[in-house]
Amino acid sequence: MKKKIIFSVCGISIIIALFLISYFMNKTYYNDPSVLGNSSGNLFNGGLFCESDGKIYFSNPNDEGRIYSMDEDFTNFKKLSSDTGSYLNVAGKYIVYGRHNELQSKTSENVFALSKTGMYRMDTNGKKVKTLFDSAVAVINQYGNTIYYQHNTDDGFGTSMIEIDKTKKADLTEEPIFPYAITDGTLYYVGVLEDHNIYKMDLTSKKHTLLLEGNYAFVTVNNDNLYYMDLENNHTLCRMDRTGGNPEVLVDTPISTYNVTPDGKYLYYEMDDGENIGIYCMDLGTKSSSLITSGAYCQIHTTSNYTFFRSSDEVKFFYVSNGTSQVYDFSPEVLSK
Repeated sequence: MKKKIIFSVCGISIIIALFLISYFMNKTYYNDPSVLGNSSGNLFNGGLFCESDGKIYFSNPNDEGRIYSMDEDFTNFKKLSSDTGSYLNVAGKYIVYGRHNELQSKTSENVFALSKTGMYRMDTNGKKVKTLFDSAVAVINQYGNTIYYQHNTDDGFGTSMIEIDKTKKADLTEEPIFPYAITDGTLYYVGVLEDHNIYKMDLTSKKHTLLLEGNYAFVTVNNDNLYYMDLENNHTLCRMDRTGGNPEVLVDTPISTYNVTPDGKYLYYEMDDGENIGIYCMDLGTKSSSLITSGAYCQIHTTSNYTFFRSSDEVKFFYVSNGTSQVYDFSPEVLSK
C-alpha cells in the first residue's frame, strides 16, 4: 500500500513538474506599455543596430547579417542566431526581428529552415524562437507589447499590428505607411497614396491628424522633435516640433540619409550634392557641421555612445564616438553559435 502511495505521489510530482516546465517555456513576459524596441532613426536605416540594457544587438556584416550582441565597450561578443536579421527591436526579455535568410549563401545552417523570411521573436539569449508572421516583412517597430510592421500583400504592401504573444492581429491602416516613428502612443508618418503630407495617428483611437502639408519623406521622431526630408526642396533636411510647429531647415543641401543620437545632441547625415559627398556631423546646439569622412555611405545607426555607418560600395561598417571625428573600422569576428 505504501508503495502505491509513493508511486502515486511521484507520478503527481512528475506531472506537476512537466506542467511547470511547459508553463514557463511558453509564458509570455510583457513589457511596460511605453517601451520602445528601437529608435525610429535606426529603424529608418534598416534596424541593423539596437541598444538595450548595456548591450548592442547588431546584424554582423562579416557573417551575412546574422544576429549578434556585444557589450557597450565592444567586448563579450556573442552569436545569438543563424538568421540574417534586420529591423531589430529589443525590449525586456525579447528580440523581435525580420528574417532574411534568402540572402544567405547555402550552408548546412539554413538549408533545413522551414521559412527563410518572416517576423520572429526570440529571447535575448538567442533561444526560444517563435514565429510571429511567416511571410516577407519590411519595417518592424515595437511599442510596448504591440508590434507594427509593413509586409507584402496581394495588392502590394500593407501595414499591420500584432501583440508579442501573437494575439490581436489586425490591419493598422488601409494605407501602406512606414511605421518607424512612434512615441508616447502616437505614430508619425508621411502619406503614401494620395499625398506626401506629414500626419500623426493616435494608436488608441486610430485618429489621424494633419501636421504639415507638402512633399515630404522619411519622418523620424527624437525626443520632442520630428526630422524629415523635404522632397520639393531638393531633399533638404528639416525639423519641427511634434505638434507641427516651428519648422526649420537644418541642412540646405541634398542628403540621402540621416540619424540623430539618442540624446538629441548630434545629427549625422550623408550629403549627396554630387560634390561634397560624405558623412557629416551637426552639433544641434550650435547648428555647426563638420565633415567626418568623404565618400558614399548609407545605413547610419546611433547608440548612446557611437554612430555606425556603412559603405555604399560594400558591406563594410565604420563607427565614430558621438561628437568626435575619428573613424574606426567595425569588423566583428565571425563566431559559431
